[in-house]
Amino acid sequence: MPAFEIREAAATLTLALPDSLGWALNSLGIATALPQGEGLWSVSSVSKVGVVAVGEHELYIKPKLPIPRLFFLMGYSRSPNYWRNDDVSLSADEHLVSSIVGSFIRQVKQATVQGLLQDYKTVHESEPMVRGKLNIPAQIGRRAGLPLPAEVTYDDYTVDIAENRMLLAATRKLLTVPRLAETDRQSLRKLELKFEGVGLAWPTVFPPIRSTRLNAHYAPAVLLAEIILKGGSLEQQVGTVTASSFLFDMWEVFEDFVSVALREAMASHGGSVDLQYRGKHLDVGGVVPLRPDIVWRRDQDVLAVLDAKYKAEKNGRFPNADLYQMLAYCTRFKMQAGHLVYAKGECDETIYEIHGTDVRIFTHSLDLEAQPLELLGQIGRLAAKVVKHSNIKAE
Repeated sequence: MPAFEIREAAATLTLALPDSLGWALNSLGIATALPQGEGLWSVSSVSKVGVVAVGEHELYIKPKLPIPRLFFLMGYSRSPNYWRNDDVSLSADEHLVSSIVGSFIRQVKQATVQGLLQDYKTVHESEPMVRGKLNIPAQIGRRAGLPLPAEVTYDDYTVDIAENRMLLAATRKLLTVPRLAETDRQSLRKLELKFEGVGLAWPTVFPPIRSTRLNAHYAPAVLLAEIILKGGSLEQQVGTVTASSFLFDMWEVFEDFVSVALREAMASHGGSVDLQYRGKHLDVGGVVPLRPDIVWRRDQDVLAVLDAKYKAEKNGRFPNADLYQMLAYCTRFKMQAGHLVYAKGECDETIYEIHGTDVRIFTHSLDLEAQPLELLGQIGRLAAKVVKHSNIKAE
């Protein structure tokens, strides 16, 4: 089966691609692709990583970062107090998707080797006999006072719990990934059979799973399941054929990591950190909403505003568009300093002093290829700069 490979990049590349894949790059928002004739495509701004299959063709999009480092960014944003690379036993496979699949299979097997985790779950049901406690308000409201069936509430010791639902949902999502190796597909089907008695539904927003001594052995598998469920898997019509894909947005991975890591680093400085801050508008009429990535505040006083930018605009608009946006935040929140955080290589660390104001906008650069502890050290130093230049100094 014809397979093609590209690498995540902002630079423009000229590639020989089937037309169906070229159009899919645009349709799925993977990149900007322009036909050049004779089977050549001009491809730029490749912003997603993963795999896409269109008809008989498949395209692998490799991340710029080493896979273990990318996993660290994904995992830390889900569970900063837990994540360590060796906990997940990362595959050395050079393709992101097959690495995720292989690692997930191993972790689920290890977690369930002695059977599925069980716990007590509160159940509300209609029963032909009274079991547990009779739910009197429900009995009166639903049964008009009739004695049977009985509306009851009881605790059931079951495998149908959040941890198992998450693992089953991730298993089934991976089974929809295009062009899985047959050995991986068979392993996933065997895993699926393990989860008999587990419910299928899993919400879009993941409720936190409380870590305990009893579920600690599930932690690596659950963390990978969260990453898998957050990834994008979809089918879309491209011309006369259907494209299926399993993709991760690198800007979202970066933004999530910076936001969570900075929130952790700022904890020692007091106040609170809000991610994706909402509810404020630029204009008096409330027509233009503002949504900065990170706001540090004490009570209602905003101390600092930051935005995470994985890629800088390199089409003549950088740094203008990002600076205009940050200047709007500074104006609205009466900030004397704003902060733009980029991946290393996308911008130089600079201070922009804005004419006619006392506003300075700082650009910061994070080396994502650094070892995890060093990268977190960079975040710590960034937090110190934010505090130093905040409107209200931390106590």
